[in-house]
Amino acid sequence: MRIFATREYQLSRLPLGARLFYTLFLSMVLLGLLSCLGFMWAKSGMTAGAVAEYYRQEDLGLGGKPFLELLETAHFHLFTMPIFFLVLGHIFFLSSWSDRAKLVVVATSFVSLVAEIVLPFLIVYHSGRWAVLEHASRTTFFVTSLLFIAVPLREMWSGPTSSGAAPRPRGRRIRGRRGGATRSEGEAAVPAARGD
Repeated sequence: MRIFATREYQLSRLPLGARLFYTLFLSMVLLGLLSCLGFMWAKSGMTAGAVAEYYRQEDLGLGGKPFLELLETAHFHLFTMPIFFLVLGHIFFLSSWSDRAKLVVVATSFVSLVAEIVLPFLIVYHSGRWAVLEHASRTTFFVTSLLFIAVPLREMWSGPTSSGAAPRPRGRRIRGRRGGATRSEGEAAVPAARGD
């Protein structure tokens, strides 16, 4: 955990074994994300009308999805997604992106996840019009999750972006005893030139 407290730490500086381990982990997460996306769209459809029908079941005359089923799905998301954010967020925050950009991505992903949990209840118990936001929230979550995966992978194997490179350390300027020569801490002192 010490590396997460070091501001200048870069993913490209990880040992080869750690980079391979993280790459395998992120690759499996990507496959899981793709399977989850395919499962959702195959189950509830690609249009807002299909999503509304999936939850409200008006054409079938069955009534909306039962509350217990919605609650079970919400329960599953609430217990699994925090682990998803914890692990991927730690790796993503090691990237060279600015703190503001990282916070925007994480906050956007979190909002889309909350929407994914809340919207089914609104579609069933309030209005089918909420289904319009369902695909938007899913797409947003998918895109931000891809950033969680793609950014670390790129930096582990290609290095940080130029804008995110660690700043050059600046030592305290120290004035020499003779001749007014100055140096930074950690640099060898350069003697002042003497005239003949």
